[in-house]
Amino acid sequence: MSIPGIKSKPVYTGLTPDPGGCQHVLAGEGPGAEALLRLRRELAEGNDGMAPEASAVALFYTAGAGPDQGEELAEGGRDFPQPWRFPDTEGLCSALGDYLADSGMGVRLYVAGSEAFLWRVVATARDGVGISEAAIQMERCGPPARPVCCIHCKTTDPAVSTTVYQCPGCGLNLFVRDHFSRRLGVYQGVCVDAEAPGDVPEPEELDS
Repeated sequence: MSIPGIKSKPVYTGLTPDPGGCQHVLAGEGPGAEALLRLRRELAEGNDGMAPEASAVALFYTAGAGPDQGEELAEGGRDFPQPWRFPDTEGLCSALGDYLADSGMGVRLYVAGSEAFLWRVVATARDGVGISEAAIQMERCGPPARPVCCIHCKTTDPAVSTTVYQCPGCGLNLFVRDHFSRRLGVYQGVCVDAEAPGDVPEPEELDS
C-alpha cells in the first residue's frame, strides 16, 4: 500500500490473522516482538473458534539492534512451538528461506520490525521462494529510521533517521527522498548540495 502523491512510499498496517492461511509464519526483529505476541494471541483465539494447529505456526526472531524480547516470545505457552532465535537478520533469513521453500500452499507471512528488516525478509520470501506480496503482512516497529541507498555510489545505510545525512560510502551530503524501491527495499538518497557545495540544510528528524 502507498500514500497519495507518493505512490512508491509504503504504508504499514497492524498484523492480523488471515483466516485463509494454512500455515502462519511469523518473523520479527527487536521491538517487533510485541506485534508478534499480539498476533500469536489472536491466532490462538482463532477465527470463529478455529485456531490453527501448533504445527501450522512457526516463529522466527532476532533481537537485531534490540531490545531483545526473545524471552517474552519463549513464554508463549504450550499452544504454540518455541521461537527459533537468531543472532542477526542474515541468519534468520537463511533459515526462513529454507523453511518457506519446504512449505506447501496457503502460507501467510507476518513480519514485524524495522523498515530495513521488513524488506530484507520480504526479499527472502518474494525473490527467493516466490511468495506473493499479497500473502505478506508487515508492521513497522521501533524508531522511524529508513534504509537509504545513495544514488551516487550505491552504498546503503539501513537506519537513517534524519532528512539529510552524510553517505558513509562517498561522503556526499544526501537528502532522503520519499521515493521507495520495493525491489531493493530502500529509499533514495540524492546529493543535497550539488549546485551549491557546502550549502547543506539543517537535518530534521524523520517522522515516518
